[in-house]
Amino acid sequence: MKLTRKDFLKSSALLTGGLILPGFKFYNPFQEQTYKFTTIRNNIGIFTERGGTIGWYATNDALVVIDSQYPETAKNLVDGLKQKTPRKIDLLFNTHHHGDHTSGNLFLKDYTNKIVAHENCKALQEKNYGGNPEKPQAYPTATFTNTWGEDAGDEKVVARYFGPAHTGGDSVVHFEKSNIAHMGDLVFNKTFPFIDPNGGGSIQQWAFTLEKIIKHFDSDTTFIFGHSIADEFLTGTKKDLTAMKNYLSALIDFVSKEIKNGKTKEEIAAASAIPGFEDLKERWQGARKMNIERAYDELSKS
Repeated sequence: MKLTRKDFLKSSALLTGGLILPGFKFYNPFQEQTYKFTTIRNNIGIFTERGGTIGWYATNDALVVIDSQYPETAKNLVDGLKQKTPRKIDLLFNTHHHGDHTSGNLFLKDYTNKIVAHENCKALQEKNYGGNPEKPQAYPTATFTNTWGEDAGDEKVVARYFGPAHTGGDSVVHFEKSNIAHMGDLVFNKTFPFIDPNGGGSIQQWAFTLEKIIKHFDSDTTFIFGHSIADEFLTGTKKDLTAMKNYLSALIDFVSKEIKNGKTKEEIAAASAIPGFEDLKERWQGARKMNIERAYDELSKS
């Protein structure tokens, strides 16, 4: 099969589309990527194209966006939002610092009044991307320590930090009146998660933080997830949060038992499944192995 330059550029972009992670091989590199707006309820919905799921609330009185993907996809977001409201973005939230959730800030900053994130998110973004001309960034203009709340049209938008998890700066953004909460990458629904110890992430703390979030929200809350195995699973319920928490606990328990049985890191990482989660699917090749290796490293340090 001979690749044209256009095909090569498209495949190269898609291979880095989920996370900016060298060495990871994603499936279906030539699958056509098209953007999509999906309404959940009460003028709140999600935007999907490449990178983490974007949440939006769009009326004539307020425009709120959660996460920003990449500059080229953020342009498509703005084009679509203009069909919903003439407003400039009042509030742009970043749920955490990873590039597939923040790189679009660079484009959206000219259409946004305020970029909000947890203080650790901004610090990690500056640490990981600051000063690199190949990865230009636009940073949050307002930060919070525990909670941020602001009225937006008919909605009350509240961002909360529950503790270290996927990274050291994850926040949950809640549209309180409509009871819809954007989880960022605190949940990878029905798929193996990306674990980032260098970004302050911890598998054991992640499970503990999810337990606090589960207790905080009620059974009627609709959740938006940063990633899932398929688009139809990008929203869900507390049941999905519980499944994510149980997977992280099972991962730690499995690796801990294997260490006690005297197995090496390589032997444990060769496992074909995590007990109880045999049906969990990989979004990228080697995801299960990476999860096991990160669990081994975390347990070895503790």
